[in-house]
Amino acid sequence: MPETPNKPNLLVLDAAYTFEMIRDRGLDEYVTCRDLDGFFGHVWSVHPFATLLPSERSVAAFGKPEIYEVSDRHTVIEGKAGRFTGLRYFFPLNFALSQIGLFLSLRRLIRRSDIRVIRAVDPLYLGLFAWALARLSRLPLLVFINGNNEKVRQSTGQPIYPRLLRRAKVERAVERFVLRRADLVAALNQDNADFAIKSGADPDRTVLFPLGNLLAREHFADPAQRGRDDALFDRLGLEPGRYLLCVGRLEPVKRPQDVIAVLARAVGAGHDLKLFLAGDGRMREELQALAREMGVGDRLTIGGNQDQASLAQLNAHAACVVSPITGRALAESALAAAPVAAYDIDWQGDIIRTGETGELVPFQDDEALAAATIRLLENPGEAARMGQKLRERALSMFDLEQIIQRERDAYTRLMAN
Repeated sequence: MPETPNKPNLLVLDAAYTFEMIRDRGLDEYVTCRDLDGFFGHVWSVHPFATLLPSERSVAAFGKPEIYEVSDRHTVIEGKAGRFTGLRYFFPLNFALSQIGLFLSLRRLIRRSDIRVIRAVDPLYLGLFAWALARLSRLPLLVFINGNNEKVRQSTGQPIYPRLLRRAKVERAVERFVLRRADLVAALNQDNADFAIKSGADPDRTVLFPLGNLLAREHFADPAQRGRDDALFDRLGLEPGRYLLCVGRLEPVKRPQDVIAVLARAVGAGHDLKLFLAGDGRMREELQALAREMGVGDRLTIGGNQDQASLAQLNAHAACVVSPITGRALAESALAAAPVAAYDIDWQGDIIRTGETGELVPFQDDEALAAATIRLLENPGEAARMGQKLRERALSMFDLEQIIQRERDAYTRLMAN
């Protein structure tokens, strides 16, 4: 793993995706963008407990961390759910031993690799882990906020990490502890920044890092120049222009059940179309049962996780994208100039403006979400106009050169203090 002389190195703790997910979904850009076009000589991206998630690979759930070389400047390190197979029935102890071993390994890595900054993509468990590493190593800590944890907890009635931190009260205390001590807090958008400040972050040490450079480059291509992959649509059983699209995890926090209700109301209004859910999760069977109960079981396709090339196609040819709360996926839909009906939650109101760039309705009002979707379906010319305006707004918000320079400037100030 060669390092570039005279350039700082970066350590990132991020549990959003395992290495398997990154490769299967074509998300290399999610990792490789972190060097900021060569600003950092090398970046180590660490998932502390990757094998807690189901995997198709034969990687052992227990043992020492796995190391993967993504490119000359990028290495992925994945911790395990437990250190020893013999302790697999004693999860808390085995997990703790695994995390202690990973922590000590990262301490050694920091000492020998001239790492200058530690970044945590979460103010909770990862934040605590990164804070301890940063303080022992006397390095600056940047905490990245890519969601509003309080709104998520209110929506689901559950803590973010029910298995690790167990109670919302504990999570709030951890957030306050970490955010008050972070040298810099970077939020994906203003809603997330407001959450961080309310949770203890210093407003003078809080900045915005828009998500543009986290997106695969396929999504920036002009939709008119993307063509149409007929083999993809044949394989998925979809007809271009005749399906609703929702991209995201099939988990309660993402409200996919509301999209089933939208489909049922749209079909009831006379629209002959399908719904394609691009994602997977614990609610798969529940959603299939709900669709059957609503009389649209034969119109629902749950396609699982899709690679970036497929998503670029699916967004460009959807009759309408329905976004209960889809995070980065909404940016991908916007860049595809798709007609979008969305809830007013998280950052979605920053980019969707009713009658201008799409349709925005109150959060969890699935009847209003369905009505907005139907309006777009019944006015295709107006929907196309708003989709084009949406792409223009997205291109303005996600100017890659400006985003990269903003992050470089923030890191430069952080390392100078």
